Amino acid sequence: MKNQQQMTMKLSNDHFFSKVFTGVLLTLLIATSQGFAQQGQSKSFISKEQQKRLNLMKSKGVDASLTILPVRLMGEPEGRISEIVGTLLEQQGLKNIELGKTAFIPVSKLSLDKLADSAGKFVKNHPPETEYVLYAEMNGDKQKHSIDELIGIVVDKTGALVWTDLLGPQDEAFKQVGDPDPLGFSMLLVQRLGPQMGLNEETAKNAKPGKMAAIMNERSGIPPDNERTPIPDRQKLFKENFKKSTLIIFPVRANGEANAEGASGLIKLINDAGLCKSLPSKDALLLKTSQEGPNEMKKMWDLARDFRDYVKKNPHDADYMLYADYLMTGYVHFVICNRSGEWVIADLQNSTMPDFRAFNVSTVDGCNRLVVARLLHYLKTSVVEVVRETIQKSGIDAGYAKFKEIQANMADYYLSEEEMNALGYEYLFSKKVKEAIAVFKMNVEAFPESWNAYDSLGEAYAAAGEMELAIKNYEKSLQLNPNSQSGIEALKKLKAK
Repeated sequence: MKNQQQMTMKLSNDHFFSKVFTGVLLTLLIATSQGFAQQGQSKSFISKEQQKRLNLMKSKGVDASLTILPVRLMGEPEGRISEIVGTLLEQQGLKNIELGKTAFIPVSKLSLDKLADSAGKFVKNHPPETEYVLYAEMNGDKQKHSIDELIGIVVDKTGALVWTDLLGPQDEAFKQVGDPDPLGFSMLLVQRLGPQMGLNEETAKNAKPGKMAAIMNERSGIPPDNERTPIPDRQKLFKENFKKSTLIIFPVRANGEANAEGASGLIKLINDAGLCKSLPSKDALLLKTSQEGPNEMKKMWDLARDFRDYVKKNPHDADYMLYADYLMTGYVHFVICNRSGEWVIADLQNSTMPDFRAFNVSTVDGCNRLVVARLLHYLKTSVVEVVRETIQKSGIDAGYAKFKEIQANMADYYLSEEEMNALGYEYLFSKKVKEAIAVFKMNVEAFPESWNAYDSLGEAYAAAGEMELAIKNYEKSLQLNPNSQSGIEALKKLKAK
């Protein structure tokens, strides 16, 4: 199954906006999702005139200008979702984006054609400064906290229809949404619209931060460039010297309380992993940075600033200092400063990240284990990235040979089942089925007790038309996890053919 597990959507502002203002996360999400939504045209009949307008918009590419009206979530206009959509489009390369201040609210539930016509009349009566206007709806059941319909409409500045799209649970693209909440469906909307505006992987590579990024940075509390730019070099130095470095661990802050026992557990985990020499702090530090509020990125950077200030005012005889902050089960943050009090790592984890979901973050021990897993990402080299690079340069056989070579000596590497699974789906969504099968086979070899690894391999074999192998792997997956509904349904369909 997909690398992101399905989760119940929570519509509370605190939950949603703590996720969407994670600036770095947005870049990662759009980068990993470009492969599986290059379709995206309306289900309605397209007239010759509309097709001309669509072709014209596509020809403008990144230079087209677009106003995004407040996105309607369950019937209510939500401007901050529009900011997310705008940010994602900007990361795809679109340069000229404005946020509409006046919401379009249809008088009643309308068919797609009538809704598009009504949106066009609204734009005609509220002329935009841009060439095009986007209106979107995310509809569903408020009581069940679920979105079951995504609508996208683009009209030009005269109100003439350019593009429409309507998706529901019966559509494959809708099913592919890994995190079925407003952020996940914002991504899907951009995946559908992007190609119609001439946006693609190449335009995304050349994209530059603009107005939307500035809005996100202001909301997120991200430090200015001069404070962030040196961090990668400090991380590189940490990685080169971590085995001979000392790391002081302060009492972890768990749900607002200092937890010295949690720090002891974290120290043991770090030392057992052989990452560096980890020691307890002599100071019973409890930072007062607020854990309240919807903007999680800002909370993390506020914590980082407070810890940096503390370390600078209270020098310690160690190479590095670590402070961890757990709001169970909302997030896991940790900050590492060097001897001078400068930031080395500021790491944010919440339910949008696969590492977070891999641990029981309802306990301090689970949060500690997540911190150690994240440290591995910074201090060791990802097997998946090496395999990806090798396949790209030298092919599948060379990629497998490199995988086996690394497995024989993992001292400087780490291997994540989630990352390997994500790479497999990256290939699968890009129609590189042979590469996907090869990567999923490596994952099965590395994690032979993982039902999800076999499930993914079965899906890849099915895509390749190798039904016997697909059935075999789905059966193995169900042996390990008999409750996998996706596996049960997939196996039933395969055996029915």
